[in-house]
Amino acid sequence: MRTTAALTLLALCLLSPNAQAGLWEEGYEAYQRKDYATAVAKWNVVANTGDREAQSLLGIMHFAGQGTPQSYPQAIVWLRRAAAQGEPKAQFKLGNMYANGQGFDRDYQKAAMWYVIADLSGHPEAGKSIKKAAAEISESDLVVARRWAQTCIKREFKSCE
Repeated sequence: MRTTAALTLLALCLLSPNAQAGLWEEGYEAYQRKDYATAVAKWNVVANTGDREAQSLLGIMHFAGQGTPQSYPQAIVWLRRAAAQGEPKAQFKLGNMYANGQGFDRDYQKAAMWYVIADLSGHPEAGKSIKKAAAEISESDLVVARRWAQTCIKREFKSCE
């Protein structure tokens, strides 16, 4: 079994950028056809090479149960990987999951932290969401959330939560 895993990892590492792009496009085409299982399979290969956008999309697909069983824990794994690489959609989705208590206990302070990070990464809706989360917590909690966001970024997303 270890040999198979090692060979799979080696194959992933050796995928050329053109092969990754081809799998990315094939996944996108499958997604457009609503063939979510194929999209997940293609993007899973690309995500395992470290592609942040594929990781983010896999997280969203696990969240929604598209082409894979719905799983908040799996969504969180993929979204955290993408978020740590600066992917604004993943950062924003993590904020939403905290705000809505999906996969986490509802926590508006942590939601605000992720929304601040997403805002700093350029997510177009994050600013509005910061205000919504701020309406649910005290001003001092918002200050702490902003400090957490800055610390998380400085630590390159290690030990953010």
